Amino acid sequence: MKEVKTKKSLLNLQSYRPAVAESKSSEIIRLSVNEGALGPSPKACLAIKNWSKQKHLFHRYPDQIDQNLIKAIASRYGLNKEKIVLGNGSDDLIQLICNTYLDPGDEAIYTEYGFLVFPQSIIIAGGKPIMAKDVNYTASLDNILSKISKKTKIIFLANPNNPTGTMVGRNEISNFIKKVRSNILIILDAAYAEYVDKIEYSNGLEFVEKLNNVIMLRTFSKLHALASLRLGWAYCPEKIANILKSVRPAFSVNSLASFAGTAALEDVEFQKLSFSHNLKTKKWVFKELKDHNISFIPSETNFFLLNFHTKEIAINALRFLEEKNIFVRGMQPYNLSNYLRVTIGTKNEMKIFLECILSFLKDK
Repeated sequence: MKEVKTKKSLLNLQSYRPAVAESKSSEIIRLSVNEGALGPSPKACLAIKNWSKQKHLFHRYPDQIDQNLIKAIASRYGLNKEKIVLGNGSDDLIQLICNTYLDPGDEAIYTEYGFLVFPQSIIIAGGKPIMAKDVNYTASLDNILSKISKKTKIIFLANPNNPTGTMVGRNEISNFIKKVRSNILIILDAAYAEYVDKIEYSNGLEFVEKLNNVIMLRTFSKLHALASLRLGWAYCPEKIANILKSVRPAFSVNSLASFAGTAALEDVEFQKLSFSHNLKTKKWVFKELKDHNISFIPSETNFFLLNFHTKEIAINALRFLEEKNIFVRGMQPYNLSNYLRVTIGTKNEMKIFLECILSFLKDK
């Protein structure tokens, strides 16, 4: 019997599936998916509570473009409202961009240890993913340039990068962009921008304002800790923004997500608290790791890579931690089999994590 077949480009697709603990029990320490350690802003939580009490909301479709959220984003970051595009998480926007701009045979470049959603989205859209090798676990802009061909349509650059936590500076990106053809779309994924404290860092907004081929992506899933509501946004040249708005599904962002996101943006004090907690806790964890001669890759984000030097030890460490109800991210899908990715959690969670790691390593 003949079967309905998927399109050929999907035959070798490797799906991106985050490693999460299915249980949401308070006994679980979940350090696997880079969620905000302190949870959502109290103002966002209150907004969610108040919204849920209102009558006649759940059976109504959301606004196609929530202007209150758009205004909140524009006000918080000093942006042009017409250039903002909302999405059901930044993953949704990555796929939307690929579906909008990639024709069959078009190439899109991503980095060696870049976010796995990039090549997945390229393939689903029918494009050809082209990988540029990293240098010292950091995106190599020279290697990206060397991969550009006549068929190149999109370049993806996560900065800071997930899962390595490394970044490239403003001047490097500026010089890089000058060397890229103006008909190639450059996507700067700044999902972890709020955690960076380096003066040389750029989240990409300045390049979007000046150029017609740069898009910056942001998310509410990390610092704002609204991961379950799925909310992201893009800042684009106005022409590109209008195209994406016309292509995306009519109701891609739900009402509750928009309502909570607006409240979260307005709570600047909580954003400062979350940033401070992450920076302080991360410095403490890194010092503890150094004091015990445990190898890791320093990170600009709310996670880091722990180096176990062999795949076998990394797998055993992963299992050991899971037996202790601590969940971290195995890095085999990224070809970083010697590493585990660890999210910065609360101070108590990180204390328990460090105690377990030291217990595991004492016999190694």
